[in-house]
Amino acid sequence: MSKLLHRLRRAGRRAREILGSRWQGGHPCGACGFPGRPLPRQVLWPELVAQWELTPQWAAWMDDREGSRCARCGATRRGSQLAQAVVAEINRVTGMQARSLRAATADRRCRRVAIAEINSAANLHKYLSRCAGLRYSEYGSSDPSVPSEDLTRLSYPDASFDIAITSDTMEHVPDVDAAFREVRRVLKPGAAYVFSIPVVWDRATRARAVLRNGELVHLLPPSHHGAAGDGRNDMLVFHEFGSDVVERCRATGFDVELLRSDDNPALVTFVARRPS
Repeated sequence: MSKLLHRLRRAGRRAREILGSRWQGGHPCGACGFPGRPLPRQVLWPELVAQWELTPQWAAWMDDREGSRCARCGATRRGSQLAQAVVAEINRVTGMQARSLRAATADRRCRRVAIAEINSAANLHKYLSRCAGLRYSEYGSSDPSVPSEDLTRLSYPDASFDIAITSDTMEHVPDVDAAFREVRRVLKPGAAYVFSIPVVWDRATRARAVLRNGELVHLLPPSHHGAAGDGRNDMLVFHEFGSDVVERCRATGFDVELLRSDDNPALVTFVARRPS
């Protein structure tokens, strides 16, 4: 009986959250289309804030980017904006006019879109997995059904994809420029690489770690993403990106557009297009 009561209470809380979010209103979620105000949640921990030397304002913006989530599908504001950019590209390829990733991937026309999802994109994979043209990979995957792909040495042929997607992945890649070049190589002419990275826009990029002759060298104290105390090597931060990352991306042959939030400078999605 206690388990049933717990489930009922949890369902009641969730229903109140959804109804309250819907009543307050907001920009529709790019992932599921729900027009509610995102639910706030603090996710940054003090050690990470200190490592990145974030001001209280930037810490608040990053918390909003990562912690605020759709009341219905759970997409963060970052994931929602990323989905919005992906939907725009799907519409471009198919001629559809979908307004959410949920709607876009439910349409049969989405089958014609060749998509590379390189590491699970926020919580958008549940929608992207509907697409027949999806090639999904996870770096270091031990699951036989999910291939591993290294962003600096992708296995895909040239000009394979209409869209490539990564979600807060590039900061964990030792050679960012090589990764940009590889993604550009596997895109069709005119196709887009849609990605998010954490950027502190009022400073320049700084390296926290490098690989020298195959050896990991820490330039700053090690910083890992994922959770407080998470020491997984694949979550090690190599780069803290600053405003110069836009020109760095352009230097590898992309035309770059930025999808920005009106109220949070930390909330930005990159649309890097391979010229036709």
